[in-house]
Amino acid sequence: MVLVLFGPGFLIWFMAKTVRNEFKKLPYIGEHTYIKNDKGEIVDTVYYTVPKFELERLDGKKITNQSINNQFVVLSTIQNTCPDTCGIFLFHFVELFYKKLVKNQDNYSNVKIISILTDLDGNPVYNTTPKFLDELAEIKNEVKNIDGYSDDIWWIVKGDPKPLFNFKFKNTYFYDNPSTPDNYEVGSKAFINSLVLIDRKGHVRGFTGSRRDSDIRNFFDLLKILKKVEFDETHKR
Repeated sequence: MVLVLFGPGFLIWFMAKTVRNEFKKLPYIGEHTYIKNDKGEIVDTVYYTVPKFELERLDGKKITNQSINNQFVVLSTIQNTCPDTCGIFLFHFVELFYKKLVKNQDNYSNVKIISILTDLDGNPVYNTTPKFLDELAEIKNEVKNIDGYSDDIWWIVKGDPKPLFNFKFKNTYFYDNPSTPDNYEVGSKAFINSLVLIDRKGHVRGFTGSRRDSDIRNFFDLLKILKKVEFDETHKR
C-alpha cells in the first residue's frame, strides 16, 4: 500500500483506474478548507494553494508566486550528481517531456518547468559544479535549434524546496515521505524522485515518479488533461 500511495507509480495506478478513453478532471491534492452554512452543511471548498515562496534561478533572477501566476508548473528537484545519481531520470525527462514541450509551444507556452537544486536527502544546495553545468549545456545544445526553444521554459533554481513539496496527501506531508529503493528511488526522501503538477491557480493536481519512462509519459498525460480542461473552459465563454 505504501508503494501504491507514495511510490513513483501512484498516479499511473490512479489514472489506470479512473481515466480510460476520455478526459476526466484531476483531483485537488492537499488540505482543503470547507465553508459551511448555519446548518453545518458544506457550501463551498477552498482548495490547497502553494504557499509563498522565493527561489533564485541560476542567472540570478528571483522566482516567486507571482512568477507562476496563470502558469502550469511542472515541479521537480535536480542534483549536482546528475545524470549519474539523480532524483529525475534526466535522459528520459529530456526526451519524453522537455523536447515535447519545446516542439509544441503553440499549445504549451504557459507551462514552466521548475527544478530545485537539492542534495540526495532533499536539502537545498546553493552551488553548482562544473560537471553539472556541463550537463545543462549539453541539454541546451540538444534543443536550442528546435523551433519553439526558449531559455524561459525550464528554470533551474536554488532555494528551499519545502514550501512547494509540503502539501498533505493521505494525512502525510509529501515532503516527509521516505524513499523506497525497491521502486528505483534514490536518496532518503521520496519527493526528490517525483514530478508534481500545479495548475494555473497554484493548486496541486497530481504527481508521479520521475525515475521511469512510463512515469514521465503518464505525467505528460496529466498535463494534457489540465490543458484540455483549459481549452474547454476557454471555449465556453
